[in-house]
Amino acid sequence: MKNSLLKIALDTLLTNSSDMIFVKDINLIYRAASLPFARMTGKSTPEEIIGHTDKEIFEDINLAKRYEADDKKIIASGRDLLHFVEPITDIDGQPRYGSTSKYLLRDDKGEIIGILGVTKDITMEFLVRQHYQQELRYLFDLPQDTYAVCYIDVDDWRIIKQRRQNILNGTLQECNTVEEICKYAIDSMVDKECDAVGFYSRFSPDRLWEIYKSGRSHLSFEYQRRVSDGSTRWVENELHFLMDADSSHLCIMLSAKDIDEMKKEELRVANAAKLDLMTKVLNRETAMECIKNILAQEKDKIHVLYMLDVDNFKGLNDTYGHQAGDQFLVELAAELKKSFRDSDVIGRVGGDEFFVFLRDVKQYNRVEKKAEDILNIVNKCGKEYADIGLSGSVGISIYDEHADNLERLYALADEALYEAKKRGKNQYRFAIKE
Repeated sequence: MKNSLLKIALDTLLTNSSDMIFVKDINLIYRAASLPFARMTGKSTPEEIIGHTDKEIFEDINLAKRYEADDKKIIASGRDLLHFVEPITDIDGQPRYGSTSKYLLRDDKGEIIGILGVTKDITMEFLVRQHYQQELRYLFDLPQDTYAVCYIDVDDWRIIKQRRQNILNGTLQECNTVEEICKYAIDSMVDKECDAVGFYSRFSPDRLWEIYKSGRSHLSFEYQRRVSDGSTRWVENELHFLMDADSSHLCIMLSAKDIDEMKKEELRVANAAKLDLMTKVLNRETAMECIKNILAQEKDKIHVLYMLDVDNFKGLNDTYGHQAGDQFLVELAAELKKSFRDSDVIGRVGGDEFFVFLRDVKQYNRVEKKAEDILNIVNKCGKEYADIGLSGSVGISIYDEHADNLERLYALADEALYEAKKRGKNQYRFAIKE
């Protein structure tokens, strides 16, 4: 009765358990197994295992030898093996890990007659803990480029641990609460419209859980921030989600890295691609794109396009050389930038031709005043070459008095420019209404 009951219990366990269970005899031949164990070995049913050894079951002969050696070692030692974490066979190329316990089976005389093995699939827990341990290293081995790192328990909404260090005599404000982290971060940001302000304004357990549930395990953003020595530097915040291995709470590792030199070089390269290399005003393509964006966003405002061509510029190159001509254009571009606002657009079409886009004109008389300023700038820059007679011809088109798109504004201003040249140069002319 007793043996029959034990057999029923074992059969029930093997049939219903989600764990990988096996029974081997003293010769390491399988005598029983659960379905999950059979599938782990690549078989469809436990019956395909029973009566066979590891070498007969596993395709990976090295794995089979290792399992056999482990079992022989347990039998020789006479001691059970408890909660040994080991890799188990992959599924679709994805690694898996199991927590294995092996118990020695003994007869009534205490002689070892076999092994009962139980393996629980702990792949998820193993990877979470592995990730958790990797992230925690940040707290104890702060990289040289990192101002601070903070470990925050999202569920308890508190700072568990934080570390800071100086970079070039500057660091970040030490905080005692999560709310302080957000406040000091926002207060120190240079651009109050940047994405980072929005992120910290909505920084809350609910928002973080929402991001985590969307499948994101990491996010980062860059912004300019004032640090403790008063300087302004580019900073990158990185946020990593992880489950605390002890409390099972959702936690985040929040770090602030100094990327100032890298970001400035990145911006320098990006800006260089937008600028005319010699004069440092926008190149034609970039200027046109800027103007298109302005017209798309400010359709209800008055804007003015000036086309400028330097009269007799070829004579300057022929008489004084191209170096003098280049220097003249550099000075001309610099003076144009001084005369107009940062919100206006100045570009070089090519050669000695420029265009200026005067944005959001409130008073009509300002249109002619700025045209006169352009002519005066050309005359001022050309004074050194009085014998050449450098001057400027300017064509003017107005949005949307003359046209309602950039292509027509440009074409009409260009036509007006050549009309100014035909009429004697050193003057401006307005486009003719269509």
